[in-house]
Amino acid sequence: MQAIDKQHFSHEEYFALEEQEQIRYEYMAGEVFAMTGGTVKHSLISVNCLSSLANLFKNTQCNVFNSDLKLKIPEHDKFCYPDVMLLYKDTSQSNFIEEPELIIEVLSESTESYDRGLKFEHYRSIKKLKYYLLVSQERVHVELYFRQDEKHWILSEFTEMDESIKLDKWQMNLPLSEIYYHIDFNQE
Repeated sequence: MQAIDKQHFSHEEYFALEEQEQIRYEYMAGEVFAMTGGTVKHSLISVNCLSSLANLFKNTQCNVFNSDLKLKIPEHDKFCYPDVMLLYKDTSQSNFIEEPELIIEVLSESTESYDRGLKFEHYRSIKKLKYYLLVSQERVHVELYFRQDEKHWILSEFTEMDESIKLDKWQMNLPLSEIYYHIDFNQE
């Protein structure tokens, strides 16, 4: 991500900038950062996660969103674009959402420390967020952070294709074989 030169943007200026330039930007307390493009693996893994969750939740009142939709985090005056979000019964007609219960980020070399650090710190301020998944695109490795209570998160790691991630809140499982469908780790 690269910051834009202007000193401070209002929300309205930020929305206008995105609309005018047709580029996605993250917003944080007046600063605007251009988003970088992804890789084929990143895109495939994101789509795999999205389609798997959409199938799991198709007969529920949950909606699954891709990275085209903004997430607003009011406590940090932030707008960003998680790779995948799941939200219970979103009825808003806005161009952003605020209270996802699950967020997935596919790790990239350029954003991994941000996804694990400051971004996760900001995500933790979302009261309804129960699950945060970090998915490697370099190897079979998924980290699930589960909110135990307001201050405690439990980490579980998954490294085998025959494993499934338990989403206990909904009594559903997300198989790693679906997350990594069509991903060849031996290919350069």
